[in-house]
Amino acid sequence: MTKRYDVVIVGAGPGGTMAAKTAAENGLKTALLERKTNPAEITRGCAMMFAVESGYYFAERMYYNNKNKKMIFPVNGFSVDYDGPTRNYYAWHFYAPDGKTRLAFGDYDEAIIRGDEGRLSFVYDKGKLLEGLLNDAQKSGVDIITGCNVRGVEKKEHGLKVTGNGDTFEGTFVIGADGVNSRVAECMGFNKERRFFGVARGTTRYVTGVKMDQSESVTTAMCFKPGASSPIVFWVIPSPYGEDEYWFQTPVDFEYVTQKSLFSSWFPEVKVVRAVPFVLALWSPVAEPYKDNVLLVGDAAWFSEAEITGSMMCGWRAANAITVALRDNKPDREGVRSYSDWWQKSYPGFDDYRNFLMIMPFCRLFSEKELNYLYSLFTAPLPPNNNPFQVVRMVKEALRPVRTKIENEMPSLAHKLAMLEIDTIDSLVPTIKKQEFFKA
Repeated sequence: MTKRYDVVIVGAGPGGTMAAKTAAENGLKTALLERKTNPAEITRGCAMMFAVESGYYFAERMYYNNKNKKMIFPVNGFSVDYDGPTRNYYAWHFYAPDGKTRLAFGDYDEAIIRGDEGRLSFVYDKGKLLEGLLNDAQKSGVDIITGCNVRGVEKKEHGLKVTGNGDTFEGTFVIGADGVNSRVAECMGFNKERRFFGVARGTTRYVTGVKMDQSESVTTAMCFKPGASSPIVFWVIPSPYGEDEYWFQTPVDFEYVTQKSLFSSWFPEVKVVRAVPFVLALWSPVAEPYKDNVLLVGDAAWFSEAEITGSMMCGWRAANAITVALRDNKPDREGVRSYSDWWQKSYPGFDDYRNFLMIMPFCRLFSEKELNYLYSLFTAPLPPNNNPFQVVRMVKEALRPVRTKIENEMPSLAHKLAMLEIDTIDSLVPTIKKQEFFKA
């Protein structure tokens, strides 16, 4: 039997659960469909960073109110309850292959003294966040259908039909919140005009036994195997699950990094607590997150990741736009235009996705000698910043006074730095696709 709703939401991640909660609180008849049997169980690699407190991000100045246990979104005008664990980090460090020279965003020693007031941002338990949103959604009357693998979304005369596991759901609107590998986006033809960069695959590990200087930071490091022409890039980030646990990602050579590289002293008693895989399809952003009464939110519409916080903003906005459209009896593009306008301003209009993409060649383009030299040029921390869209631009701006020095002492580095511009991204795509985890 087909069930009829005001809105059918596909995907119970942060964007989908936020949309469902908001729609139901607004009085809409709402269904939330999720492929997993337990939506709050985290089965995909995720650093769980609050992105970001260091400045505006997706046109929002978000932060966490520790006293009231709320994530605050003052520009958009809402908050989200979260009373789970948090863990601060105080800087973002990029380490050169020599294992000691680093480029720092933020003064760690000064920031950690200030505690919560000095943090760059923090990590938190995504599962706990989802659990709270799902509970609120259920209390508000959302029909939550788990174990439902959506296979199709089809435009009908009076709405849309969603099929999954032999069941059929109809909605005046559908919200596609099913992530970067969105089936909704594919079924509805959103991807036809998007650029496809490839698929990233890998495994993230939660580890203990880490002993590193200034460990309460985001650490991005590069090391070279003997004779290798390109680096192994790995990330170490504090975990919210325990003071001695860290999120560790490198697509390959975990054993080499932790046991044989110049960074092995950081991992004297490393132990893998658990390993979680990820698969990430990389598309350019959609031109408009609306088509035939389907609204895409979060990762389904954006490039790579809209982050947990960005996805929640999308879900909240989309649900409210649908509410207004139904109240005004305008169940069409014009009725929900407020969402499309907001999305354009807050995502592609706020920053170019290619600036985020630039992080990949920045970590891969340079030789071992060039990286050691490059990072040695930074004798003091750069301003605190946790925004990946701005990192490469900040580095290049900081190097402007020594550009002539670089050109004279290491012209190859000067040439490669000049390549790191969004207008030359096509020439950098081959470098991006050399990432160990990247399968074009």
